[in-house]
Amino acid sequence: MCASGVTNPFDVIKVRQQLRTQTPGQSANAFWAIGSQMVKSEGIKAVTHGFTASMMREFTYSGMRLGTYEFFKDTLHSVSNGALTREGVALKVLGATCSSSIGSFIANPTDVIKGAGLAVRMQAHYPQGRPYRNTAHAFVSVFREGAHSPAAKGVPLLGGLRTLWRGAEATTFRGVVLSISQIASYDQVKQTLKQRGVMREGIGLHITASLFAGLCCSVMSSPVDVVKVRLMTDKSRQLNGVFHGAKTILMNEGPMAFYKGFSMCWARLGTHTIVSFLIFEELRKLVGIDPV
Repeated sequence: MCASGVTNPFDVIKVRQQLRTQTPGQSANAFWAIGSQMVKSEGIKAVTHGFTASMMREFTYSGMRLGTYEFFKDTLHSVSNGALTREGVALKVLGATCSSSIGSFIANPTDVIKGAGLAVRMQAHYPQGRPYRNTAHAFVSVFREGAHSPAAKGVPLLGGLRTLWRGAEATTFRGVVLSISQIASYDQVKQTLKQRGVMREGIGLHITASLFAGLCCSVMSSPVDVVKVRLMTDKSRQLNGVFHGAKTILMNEGPMAFYKGFSMCWARLGTHTIVSFLIFEELRKLVGIDPV
């Protein structure tokens, strides 16, 4: 939650970049241009949009994926009778997959409201005025939108829930990709540096491992993140799932469209990863739990 609070401005600008449909590479889509334009036209508070939903998302999503990662590692190690070794990458990848799948699915409604990293409803730009007064109003509005849509088929509760879980497939897939490339890479890099005697346990090692993990997860998750943002803001239902969304973006905008907002993505995820793991390791030390 602390890491997300620090990086929320990056997240807002990244969402604005990803929602642009102009030709990739144009200067008007640069993060500094969008950031300054936002502040001039909407005020400095524009970069705090979605903050409450962001905190709610991290509490559920990151709480689950970080909190259960080692539980799944231990369980899978035991179930495999040691075939999945603690030194191997496979155990880390499977542990991150299990923990992030559960966390991503449960947190999807907060992702729909918040906006990227995840999601976009509250972070997207509305020239005619913002449709949501606050996070609670956003949840109610999105639920009502689904409850009264033709897709509800006369069952308002089902329609509302389906809208809150819109894009859950993309959210879960992105969560798995991000967690494998972030948590598993952090774990593996840290383990390798210690085993080879390059660095010892401490803040220096935590920063080094998290720097690598931040870059790795930014490169891996950016394409999925772009597709997810488009799906979650697709009120007209022009995109039919992850693969159709990816195909549409590729055909209409080219392959580099999947890396729109990458600078902000890297700035956000890199900073988020460093802050997350530094605090995570210190909290473990504080309560007497061994380092990751």
